[in-house]
Amino acid sequence: ISIVIGITTLTFCSPERKEDNHEKHDNKHSTMLVLSDKDRLLANIKSDTAVVKNISEITTLLGKTAIDEKKVEMITSRLKGRLDELAIKNPGEYITQGQHIYSLYSEELLADESDYLHSIEQYKGAVTQKEIAKQLVESARKKLLLWTLSEAQIKELEDSKKASPLMKFYSHSSGYLTELFVREGEYVDIGSPIVKIADLSILWIETQLYSDELGYLHQNPTISVQFEAYPNEIYAGALVFDNPALEEDQKVNLVRVQVNNPGNKLKPGMMAYLYLSRGDKKALVIPKSALLLESANSVWVENPDGMF
Repeated sequence: ISIVIGITTLTFCSPERKEDNHEKHDNKHSTMLVLSDKDRLLANIKSDTAVVKNISEITTLLGKTAIDEKKVEMITSRLKGRLDELAIKNPGEYITQGQHIYSLYSEELLADESDYLHSIEQYKGAVTQKEIAKQLVESARKKLLLWTLSEAQIKELEDSKKASPLMKFYSHSSGYLTELFVREGEYVDIGSPIVKIADLSILWIETQLYSDELGYLHQNPTISVQFEAYPNEIYAGALVFDNPALEEDQKVNLVRVQVNNPGNKLKPGMMAYLYLSRGDKKALVIPKSALLLESANSVWVENPDGMF
């Protein structure tokens, strides 16, 4: 009797021809095999227990990590002037909330600061129409706040009573510097981009599905993600974008999956494997390697007495 295991074919005698093994077995065991310990070792045969467990259909996709565009902040100039100092210059540098980003020389800012100080003096010296003078102070103060000056900067201006055309500007959020659009000494206008900062605590994984595979997404699959850089770690994914149109001149559909990135361990551009699990059910299962795929699929079962 021949058994095909992997790429090795082994031939054994049937039990009835081996009188020294299981001599008490009758003819009903003629379809069974008797393997010695040496036979098992040579054939590299291992036995396992069939168990009832949850199984599901799994589809594997290849993807790449990308920045979550909802976690990106573009810092732009609120004033027209000259970029006197650029405090961050290296893309990839981590920026903390409240960190100094740049200093701007602006004559327009100098005029608004002077107006604010002048309105404060008018309010203090007003005998009549005190309420109107107070409104002028608040109006000048709001204008400075619109230029993104902080409360601390305005308080410093009030204490020093000295207007300055040079003003520091700070980051309102934390993240990595991904793009730098200006250089020191350049003149910028209102709305000119200065830097782009990305928060990497959440990342996207972009992958593609063929049009005939889109049905997988409608089965509410459980998505698990594994990265080449960390093969022993599994991340939970959530579908955040399913392109309503196929990619131009292609038969593929862009899909984005979101994963949490604690400690910013994952980096944009990493390769990832996405496992879409669906149709979860309980069943009697065996290792895939135990199934012999021949003309008739079969599995050999080991009895308590050591026969197969």
